[in-house]
Amino acid sequence: MRGSLEAKSAIAAVVVLGVTVIFSTNAQAPASVWDGVYTEDQATGGAALYQPQCASCHGKALEGTGQNPPLAGDDFKTNWDGQPLGDLFEKMRTSMPADRPGKLSGEQNAAILAYMLKRNGFPAGSTPLKGDAKALQPVRFESEKPSK
Repeated sequence: MRGSLEAKSAIAAVVVLGVTVIFSTNAQAPASVWDGVYTEDQATGGAALYQPQCASCHGKALEGTGQNPPLAGDDFKTNWDGQPLGDLFEKMRTSMPADRPGKLSGEQNAAILAYMLKRNGFPAGSTPLKGDAKALQPVRFESEKPSK
């Protein structure tokens, strides 16, 4: 009887450990742009900011103009595939708008980035995108939805 109780306790401990490992691994897994990392309201605000701040160089529909790259579409998604979203945010923050780099606040850049994500077909979620490159580093830009 005692051996049976010890065996059941050992099995229970292994199950608890396994469940803990699974949840901690999932909690630490980097987020993806497919996980709804911005809100609809944030993207709407970003659209309003995009037109006066970005459209003259990157096009009204984010298609790119001349030497200015597109901010939507296959070329854009391929260029950023696998990169941390924080890197894209930091590039925006430090080099855009071209005539006054750094002019926009972190929140304004996050809103424009939310708009770009929406235009590229990534889903919205319930939490706004943070206006901080370091906070966005764990979020991966993935051009294709990962299979789970």
